Amino acid sequence: MKAGFDGVELHAANGYLPNQFLAESANQRTDEYGGSIPNKSRFVLEVMQELISAVGGDKVGIKISPFHPYGNMILDNPVDTYTYLIEELNKLDFAFVELMKRSPYFPSASHYPADDEIELFGSMIKQKVIANTAYDKATAEAELEKGIAHLISFGTLFLANPDLPKRFEMGAELNQPDRATMFGGGEHGYTDYPFLIK
Repeated sequence: MKAGFDGVELHAANGYLPNQFLAESANQRTDEYGGSIPNKSRFVLEVMQELISAVGGDKVGIKISPFHPYGNMILDNPVDTYTYLIEELNKLDFAFVELMKRSPYFPSASHYPADDEIELFGSMIKQKVIANTAYDKATAEAELEKGIAHLISFGTLFLANPDLPKRFEMGAELNQPDRATMFGGGEHGYTDYPFLIK
């Protein structure tokens, strides 16, 4: 916060450490942080409590990805795990949950349900819900019309279109993301996508 940021989001999705505690494919612990769903959720909840204590709940959010198996994070029962986690998060006073849908590039495990994550989990969440993953202007507006998500976040599409709000406003053609340049370590594919008007 001293660096000038508006808030802090705990990245508990995409194979990051909090996600690893939730997933049986990674969490092999036999202490109070492993085994049962409450134990596996403990780390995430304790980190959230610390963040809220440090900067205030109005400046804290969390990102979760219930059905997104990035990094081979596979849960035995994702519905029960995330239902419990959300119920416990609901007891905390903080700003938002960014709810990431499964990515078409990373198919879910065969035992995962086909339910829409926003409809299934979003309706359980008491905080503001931000929906994420593979939205465009039309699908984002349709999601908001459902009345569950309050906001839509854009990642890859914003990367390829640094002036995305203006393009949406004008109905302009979008630059297509080049996935081959992602996570490459250089500036190519990150800072060289063209603007409509410089």
